[in-house]
Amino acid sequence: MMQQKQPQKINRLNPHLINQIAAGEVIERPAAILKELVENAIDAGALKIDIEVEDGGKAFIAVHDDGTGIEHSQITLAFERHATSKLPDEDLFAINTFGFRGEALPSIASISRVQLITRTYLCEHAWKINAEGGEFSDILPYQANAGTSIEIRDIFYATPARLKFLKNSLTELNHCKEMLSRLAMANQNVHFTFKADEKLIYDWKAGLLPERMSQVMGSSFVENTIPVLLERNGYRVEGLVSLPTYSRSQANDQYIYVNNRWVKDRNVAGILRVAYQDVLMNGRHPMAALFLTLDKREVDVNVHPAKTEVRFRDSQFIRSFLIQAVKRSLQGAQHAASPEMSRAIVNSFKTSSQLTPSFSSASNSFYHKPILKDTYPSARPTPIAAFVEPAYVASLNLPDEKMEANYPMGLAKAQIFETFIIAQTSDALLLVDQHAAHERIVYEELKTQYQEKGKLPSQSLMHPEFIELNEIDCEIFKNNQEIFKDIGFIIEVYSTQTLVVHSTPLTCHNQNLKSFIQDVLEDLKSLGEGLSATEIIWEKLASKACNNSIRAGRTLSIAEMNALLRQMESTPKSAQCNHGRPTFVKLDKKSLEKLFERT
Repeated sequence: MMQQKQPQKINRLNPHLINQIAAGEVIERPAAILKELVENAIDAGALKIDIEVEDGGKAFIAVHDDGTGIEHSQITLAFERHATSKLPDEDLFAINTFGFRGEALPSIASISRVQLITRTYLCEHAWKINAEGGEFSDILPYQANAGTSIEIRDIFYATPARLKFLKNSLTELNHCKEMLSRLAMANQNVHFTFKADEKLIYDWKAGLLPERMSQVMGSSFVENTIPVLLERNGYRVEGLVSLPTYSRSQANDQYIYVNNRWVKDRNVAGILRVAYQDVLMNGRHPMAALFLTLDKREVDVNVHPAKTEVRFRDSQFIRSFLIQAVKRSLQGAQHAASPEMSRAIVNSFKTSSQLTPSFSSASNSFYHKPILKDTYPSARPTPIAAFVEPAYVASLNLPDEKMEANYPMGLAKAQIFETFIIAQTSDALLLVDQHAAHERIVYEELKTQYQEKGKLPSQSLMHPEFIELNEIDCEIFKNNQEIFKDIGFIIEVYSTQTLVVHSTPLTCHNQNLKSFIQDVLEDLKSLGEGLSATEIIWEKLASKACNNSIRAGRTLSIAEMNALLRQMESTPKSAQCNHGRPTFVKLDKKSLEKLFERT
């Protein structure tokens, strides 16, 4: 006889176990505790927050603030699950604060040893309570300033299995520093201090946004960035993005904030990739700090327990809005050169005191003799007018301010190595790569020609190509056929898993069509628009522009050099070639004077 299976019994979990489960979602590592406590301090209106950690936060975390404090009658309630002061109207879709789930303190108290000291501004003294593994002490009077101080010791001591998953102290400390950086950048009105193992690491005074960015990301970030600002239909984005010539090998320094909340948005990398399309070298990533402000009802922040993910009501508009904002800023900075590159140029030179003579034998001792006036050749130098155009000679007489106003890229002075143009503005020297500069000019002209036609021209295939895909990809294609049509494809849906390609863009000759289409569909799934398609199309145009540009090694006249400089001034993104390399470097007069120790 077959043994019958007994139904499983459903039990209620005890509150302590519930808190430990919640801790597993909210408290991944010490940095997560730091995030919750600092966000609570910011929500409490703190203007100064002092943070201390030991052993990367594994042994000790303390957050002291000068915020509003907690009333005596509310202290135990603060440690109960789903108790919060941050949803006064109980409206999950109108959230103005960071923490609102009411899970942080009870979760932390369930896995560690906690001491909370708090005092309101109306109370004569503070109150103290201790919690250990979910058990609480009596609330006792205490002497302390107004605000709240929370000390966390021995994280995960009550759940040792979780402790094993933590990294070494240095790694955990770096996570804490990164978390604090994210929070501090969006709260520049707050003074932050951070100590690690009794050593002061950060002391970030309150100030304006550029000052805080300089504190958090370094002064070179602000020097090598351009401002972003765009407002439309109640949406506003502002911040800073790096010049294309100031980039990183990883996308770590890309921050996006939604209503001052730092979020992980999987689309950020795609947004910046599109915005920096054809101005950044392959494998390089821009730096960015963007702050998006919108109606709180247009975004859902209640997506993830750690509140680091959001969902937009109109994500397609948000993507287009951010891409346009960054592109406009890059367009406006088309002649901007990275100061970092100028410093690199200065540092690459050796001063005269560092140079050693090329010849040191007695037979070449003339290197150590003074050069007398009569040792110069008797012939006089050929006048400039004898070998350059009269128009150029006339332009040399322009006042500095007029020259700069008329010619941002300056006037050509010479060509060296038949590759580089030396130009001069009123206060700087420019070294221009003639091939890279002309490549960008030709590329932008090709783009304009294609864009004016509304779509890219096609070429019919001699034999239609059948492409097998899965049903999901075929369905995505059917819903987005116009995208492929606009970039020059004529594709027919043959069956639930087969497409037939009849025509392709001219620039996709000999392209692996299946791979191309799958790349576009993958972007459509993840980003909602065919980014890869346009990228590959422009890559083909870039290759064509490269082949049609002035080559290195070609001798140019002064007139040709100046004509090239004038074209650069009227060409978008002319500071970089199609592959993201700089088209020119700039060395200001002060740097030259410093190089020759004239200052």
